[in-house]
Amino acid sequence: MQNAISLDADNRVRIQGKISRKIPLKYTPTGLPIAELVVAAPQTFLGKASMGHFEVVLSGELAESVVAFRIGNRVEVDGTLWTRSFKDRKGNKVQETKIIAKAIIGDEK
Repeated sequence: MQNAISLDADNRVRIQGKISRKIPLKYTPTGLPIAELVVAAPQTFLGKASMGHFEVVLSGELAESVVAFRIGNRVEVDGTLWTRSFKDRKGNKVQETKIIAKAIIGDEK
């Protein structure tokens, strides 16, 4: 069958853009460093261009390595998509998708 979609495809994503928010470094109760950054990157859908803001989660040494990055630094992130559903404080169902970083490179200027 031609044009079939393979069901064994990898969950992989690569994004290039600029850091758009300050990067907080936190620690889990077991001491694992966690950092969350937001990458702003251009996107186009149905001929309309806009700026997308993509949340990226880093852990361990990767989290510690990005603390020197600042708003406006260019980065390239390789990772996987992670999605979860939950109910907010008002009982509304919320679904969020984040990028779990496996590698990151960028400038520290």
